Amino acid sequence: MTRINLLPWREARHAQRQRELISMLVAAALVAAGIVFLVYTEIANRIEYQQERNNYLRGEIARLKKAAEELQELQKTKNRLVERLNVIQKLQTSRPGMVRMLDELVRLIPQDIYLTGFKTVSNQVTLSGIARSDNVISDFMRSIRDANLFGEPALQVIETKNVGSVQARVFELIVPLKLEGNQAGSEGKT
Repeated sequence: MTRINLLPWREARHAQRQRELISMLVAAALVAAGIVFLVYTEIANRIEYQQERNNYLRGEIARLKKAAEELQELQKTKNRLVERLNVIQKLQTSRPGMVRMLDELVRLIPQDIYLTGFKTVSNQVTLSGIARSDNVISDFMRSIRDANLFGEPALQVIETKNVGSVQARVFELIVPLKLEGNQAGSEGKT
């Protein structure tokens, strides 16, 4: 019988399989490295895209904060202007009342009284003056009380002093004003 030596053939086949296994392992390693590289670049691209979006949003937030601050400044300016307009309107509405009050006061002052001081604080008038007698001051207070623009006058000070060669009464009156109520009444009549 003939003998065939199969060892070289087996060794050659074994070497062939090992080369195929190594080449498959290298190919699998290259494919895995390629997949890892693709995943890494995709994740890096997504992170970069998200950072760009975040930077854009930060910029927009900063712009909106600046706009909100400007809006608050404009609101403060608007409030100051509205307050000024309210003060001006209040002055405009009280101006005719003050003129009427001064006109009425001039008409009520008797000939024997001389006013030396006049001061208005909110809705009160402080009158300082000199009169010949207490009766003249009493008549003046009654005429003020009967006028529509004034409330009940309150005598604060009354003293006797010598003015020149004549004895006179120095007085101080506080008279409340009824300007708002009278304006509302006159507007209703018109």
